[in-house]
Amino acid sequence: MAKDDVPSFRLSWLKPRYWGLWLGFAFAWLLVKLPTPCLYTLGEGLGHISLFFAPYRRRVCATNIRLCFPQYTPKQQQKLVQACFRSVGVSLVETLVAWLGSERKLSRIRFNLDGLDNLKRLYENDAAPRILALGFHFTTLEIIGRLLSKQVRFALFYRAHPNPVFNYLMTRSRARYAYKILERKDVRGLIRTIKEGVPVWYAPDQDYGRKVSVFAPFFNIPTATITMPAKMARNFNLTVLPITYYRDEHYHYHLRIHSALENYPIDDEVDNATRINRILEEAIRAHPEQYLWQHRRFKTRTNKTAKIYVKK
Repeated sequence: MAKDDVPSFRLSWLKPRYWGLWLGFAFAWLLVKLPTPCLYTLGEGLGHISLFFAPYRRRVCATNIRLCFPQYTPKQQQKLVQACFRSVGVSLVETLVAWLGSERKLSRIRFNLDGLDNLKRLYENDAAPRILALGFHFTTLEIIGRLLSKQVRFALFYRAHPNPVFNYLMTRSRARYAYKILERKDVRGLIRTIKEGVPVWYAPDQDYGRKVSVFAPFFNIPTATITMPAKMARNFNLTVLPITYYRDEHYHYHLRIHSALENYPIDDEVDNATRINRILEEAIRAHPEQYLWQHRRFKTRTNKTAKIYVKK
């Protein structure tokens, strides 16, 4: 457990304003005791209900799918939106299992890891290789991280939550299985982790604005894509390993560690971003319902006045 990465507990967090969150987390701890098939059923039900209680995210999801899958009929697009929300509902219970589930519970989950040799090969040539593992925002992200930790030690980046209690519970839960958890601005922690030869897991597929991005094609759409992976690889001499993952219809989980990217990065940042987007797009096309389409992936436009998402 990466205890040093977890914020210290504060007595002020026991104030009444936080009681609801503490009670909710306690209820989640009890909920995780249910049989896993029951949790999956519950997750799908929650995802279906959220279609009606999260209209803004439903519209965002529908917009993204309409843009990325124009070949689908309106009915097919609608079915994909529904499947996306069911997947997000399942993701909720998967996250609870990843954060709170016992080792015994996790041992009953089927997990297939492909491409581990691509990682081991780097350690054969260097006792402390510098590795950047590029993951993506699929709904299976949390449970995959917990399952992978049984075979591979890794560090992961996270964005601090504004609610201090939730941030404490989140980081403490992730620290149960991640070797290191790094706040995204913790450059010193990143450097120390890299020098230890621990792979750093980084997800580059969200829109952080034009200041840190270039526009690269993603589903044939010019998309603001952050240049951080290429900069990290260049500045710290990192080997970049893309990783992709999904759950099948039997709720078995599959992760693939791809071969290291060759000739990456180059001086052309658009080309660097395009290569990453291409890998992500291929993984999405295989399981489109499991990508987190609810986030505004196309928020930043080449034309600053061309808004595609409706206001809340």
